[in-house]
Amino acid sequence: MAYPVKHVANCFLQRDFEDGCATISPMKLQKLVYCMHGWHLAITGKPAIDGKFEAWPYGPVEDELYHNFKSYRNAAIKSYAYSWKGDEKMAYVVSDSDHEFKEIFDFVAGRYMPFSAIQLSAMTHEPGTPWSITRSRKETYISDDLIKEHFRSLVSDGR
Repeated sequence: MAYPVKHVANCFLQRDFEDGCATISPMKLQKLVYCMHGWHLAITGKPAIDGKFEAWPYGPVEDELYHNFKSYRNAAIKSYAYSWKGDEKMAYVVSDSDHEFKEIFDFVAGRYMPFSAIQLSAMTHEPGTPWSITRSRKETYISDDLIKEHFRSLVSDGR
């Protein structure tokens, strides 16, 4: 099951906020969610988010996620992405009962959260990445098939 991008983003923010010190900028959050989506596709064959990543000039970007956090610019995000349930504003995360998602999330968070936004961005900009291929084709959306194959190749390359 694909989740709303806000729910997946909130999982990373929740992990970031655990020590009381917010450190994730909007750019870093984009790259973390992209990596989560990629590894989820590679491992399960299913998308993690219900949105699409676009090949923007500065890397893969999910439009809804961008608009949710653009006001932070380069600063650390200090609040969750909220959704409305009736009259109540809620910050949803993916349920702990989705063990498959949580296992992949723990792997991705452990592997990628220590990197800076710039380092993560550099990873997504390497030649042969889904972003670079999509940009060279002058296409807007990065296909999930391209993302899945890229992350599967990381496993076979031992990365």
